[in-house]
Amino acid sequence: MPYLRAALLIFALSGFYLIGVPLQRLARRRGWALSREIPPFFARTVCALLGLRVRFEGEELGPKPRMIVANHVSWSDILALARRETPCFVAKSEVAGWPLLGAFARVQDTIFVRRDSRTEVPRVNAAMAEKMVAGEDVLLFGEGTSTDGAGVLSFKPSHFAAARDVFRLFPETSAVTVQPVAITYTHARGEPLDEAGRRALAWFGDADLAPHIWLLLKSAPVDCVIDFGEPLSFAPESDRKAVALETEARVRALAEAQIARLQA
Repeated sequence: MPYLRAALLIFALSGFYLIGVPLQRLARRRGWALSREIPPFFARTVCALLGLRVRFEGEELGPKPRMIVANHVSWSDILALARRETPCFVAKSEVAGWPLLGAFARVQDTIFVRRDSRTEVPRVNAAMAEKMVAGEDVLLFGEGTSTDGAGVLSFKPSHFAAARDVFRLFPETSAVTVQPVAITYTHARGEPLDEAGRRALAWFGDADLAPHIWLLLKSAPVDCVIDFGEPLSFAPESDRKAVALETEARVRALAEAQIARLQA
């Protein structure tokens, strides 16, 4: 079965590359409503072929302008979130060069950042603010890197300053919503994942992409819970470091609650 789904996945990705990418590029250029439908269709299709089952829980999204801030476990987090939401992602620059998936990220106007360059921060924050002012959600992985799934790392506050750029670009704005989101992989083949299992399914460090895709295919079905926490309000006088700490605490609490349910 994994071999069949792998073949179907390659076929689907090739089809999206040849048809979906040009169509999405045209739809975004023309401002067609279709441009909001293609990304979740792409994500749902790839998730289904991977055997990745996604469940959404938690609070309603706060008002726009809105920045969604999540922990980061794997490249598949993007697909899981994009099943329902169509935010503009902030991703490491290496993603742009990924086969097939990178092409779709580029056409979706993903904000790419070089993680090793602090001079990138003002440019990325300004780009995030422009997207939010234009009515798009922006997704930020608060840890700045993917992790082994064992816990939530400290959130980096630098890109939370994008909210201040919103006030500069759009002075009429009274607040920016910061929406905490916890991503937890909970089951594989119907069995609850322990810490070792979550680590095995995480994609972090220098791990290669192709072997991890094959691992997901062999482990399917894999369950992923996307848990939306209570939104925070970032006001003009807010301290970005304090907001980052509070967002981190809420995401960690959501993730730990999901893990506690598995162990109950």
